[in-house]
Amino acid sequence: MATQQYTGAIAAWKDDRGFGFIRTESDNKEDDVFIHISSLNNMSRRPRVGDIIHYDLIEENGKTKASNAIIEGVEPFQDTSKSCNTFLTVLITAIVASAITYVVLTKVLETDNSCLNGLSIELTD
Repeated sequence: MATQQYTGAIAAWKDDRGFGFIRTESDNKEDDVFIHISSLNNMSRRPRVGDIIHYDLIEENGKTKASNAIIEGVEPFQDTSKSCNTFLTVLITAIVASAITYVVLTKVLETDNSCLNGLSIELTD
């Protein structure tokens, strides 16, 4: 259920610019409310003309605009923090495994140089 105070329909939407206007329940063009893409709460798609929008109103720089808006019938994006946490877990595990491998191989090579027999390295200026 929408908790936003106002409801209207997208009367105009400029997708390339990320803004449009909501036709209010008064159905008067002069009462249209400005809406920017950033005021849509994580919607899974961009608005289209005719979409029903639930929104709150705020005043910014002397102008009224929609905020905290949702598109009726459109689900928000799923919480991606879980997949982000999974990625971080894999990354940290890979770093720790690499560090352990480095330490183990360094210790083995320090104590058993038999695998280095016949190998010589000369450093010259």
